[in-house]
Amino acid sequence: MSKILKNMKLDIIRLILGYFLIISFSPISSNASVIVFEEIVCEIKINKKNKTMFFLDVADTSEKRNYGLMNRESITSNSGMLFIWKNLQKRTFWMKNTNFDLDLFFLDKEGHVIEIYKKAKAYSEDIIYSKIKAMFVLELKASQHQIKKGDKLNCGYLKM
Repeated sequence: MSKILKNMKLDIIRLILGYFLIISFSPISSNASVIVFEEIVCEIKINKKNKTMFFLDVADTSEKRNYGLMNRESITSNSGMLFIWKNLQKRTFWMKNTNFDLDLFFLDKEGHVIEIYKKAKAYSEDIIYSKIKAMFVLELKASQHQIKKGDKLNCGYLKM
């Protein structure tokens, strides 16, 4: 079997596994426990000059990453969520039970934006996956910022 087919099979397996994990860990009833997120302040240098501050909830456990921004009424333009893993992998997301559109910024281990998914639609159960391996993902309210590939997020969690 060619290397390309093997890689395609691995990508499909990862996608299915990511979807299964999302479904498996989603709260099933309103009796689900409340998840408490730590909030941190980070900045992004946009176009290598304009610094913008963000107040980000940290999703650094499986439970927090699976819950994400679901069931929130809204977020402000300078708030969002930072998803953190300890390794580089292709990442999967969906928008189930998310009440607003989001932009997703996939970051490398140094915090540089390496891939962007714009305007993920509220409530969509379509799977969003990165084409590039990422260690961090930043979710912000859609269409609020002109963040581009190469821009850098600076905060304490990126020095792991």
